[in-house]
Amino acid sequence: GLFFMTVGMEFSLALLTSQWKTILTTMAVLLVGKTLVVGLTGTVFGLSKISALRAGLMLAPGGEFAFVLLGEAVARGIVQASLCSQLYLVVAIGMALTPFLAEVGDRLGGVFDQKDVLKLQPTEGEVDDLRGHVIVAGFGRVGQMICQLLGERLIPFVALDVRSDRVAKGRGMEMPVYFGDCGSKAVLNSIGASKASCAVIVLDTPGANYRCVWSIKKHFPKVKIYVRARDVAHGLNLEKAGATAVVPETLEPSLQLAAAVLQEMQLPSDEIATAIDSYRQRHMSELSELAFVSGSSLGYGFAGGQQTAQPIIPAETKAAGDANQEGKDIVEAVLQTIDGE
Repeated sequence: GLFFMTVGMEFSLALLTSQWKTILTTMAVLLVGKTLVVGLTGTVFGLSKISALRAGLMLAPGGEFAFVLLGEAVARGIVQASLCSQLYLVVAIGMALTPFLAEVGDRLGGVFDQKDVLKLQPTEGEVDDLRGHVIVAGFGRVGQMICQLLGERLIPFVALDVRSDRVAKGRGMEMPVYFGDCGSKAVLNSIGASKASCAVIVLDTPGANYRCVWSIKKHFPKVKIYVRARDVAHGLNLEKAGATAVVPETLEPSLQLAAAVLQEMQLPSDEIATAIDSYRQRHMSELSELAFVSGSSLGYGFAGGQQTAQPIIPAETKAAGDANQEGKDIVEAVLQTIDGE
């Protein structure tokens, strides 16, 4: 605080009044020059053009360290005191403009983001030819894995996500990924939900999953819905909302981690396999009983009480990542649905 008070005492309003053209011109050169430098550097390091521009506007004004450098320059006779006083005003006014420059950057970002988002939405007639396709709601790690597996099997699909960076990544992989809220009837209509075979819901939050399931079930009741659940209670709520089958997201990843730990503890491979299989069977038995009582599927793809539950989850523990395993579990359920049709 004392430092800024000392610097503030160096400001001269009389100098600002008499040399305002020179001071404002210098400040404009500083702001524009730093914005261009930071903007160009940002694009080189992978930032989008609008993000680089916003960063440039935020960093364009001078900083408080300029006061220290200018004071030292005057003390050593490098810069004249009169010039230093002008530069003090340039830096100070620029710093005062920082909030306004940030607001300009936000407004520009909003305009360009809106234009970018429009480019990521499906155009009229783009998906009119789709029939019996799969809707993938969410293009995160699991969603990407599901889309890749569907693509390898030449099964038509359309993916949705509300994060433009994920959509852009999917487009870069030449996948039919679009920007949109999968809980919106208008968005679902735009991707031909009425003609879809089924939908896979793999959004990031339980609330978003529930909303999407509810919306699809309400507006497109013939579309089968597969969704991942955080736990049993969440799974039951999803099935009440209209999910055809719920896949637990924690079982196989947990078993994979447990197997890795047991292997690190140098247990024999056959003993590890026995322990993992034993736990899996107990867990499946408990879920089967709960599915029978509640009339739900809980990841098995069959309504409880109708027939013996056949788990979607593979019997062997895989070395693949958690997202890969979960994606495979859901794809198997989707393939069962498509084969059944």
